[in-house]
Amino acid sequence: MLQRLTTPVQELDAERLREFCESRPDVVRIAEAQARQDVTVVGEISSLRIVPRAGSPSLEATINDGTGNIVVTWTGRRRIAGVAAGRRLVVSGRGAPSGAGGRLMILNPRYELL
Repeated sequence: MLQRLTTPVQELDAERLREFCESRPDVVRIAEAQARQDVTVVGEISSLRIVPRAGSPSLEATINDGTGNIVVTWTGRRRIAGVAAGRRLVVSGRGAPSGAGGRLMILNPRYELL
């Protein structure tokens, strides 16, 4: 009990999110997702932004599962009903490496809001 009271809130939130994500069947941890493989991950949207790509807007969401982050992008969209920061969802698609950090990105994923 004392440890729970002295642990920072961010660590407790990350632990709860990790436990929630690991309880879902047939999903992989974001930290274990491989590039160029079909993956299904579950997590919480930590940030949203609109990015112009080739003259049309794209909605970009960063998803966190407590083990890592993945970026999902819906091209041609400025917003999607129900997709908001703090919302949990399951996304499926083929991961592609993006950026210098080797971060994975999924374009136009299949998704399910939780």
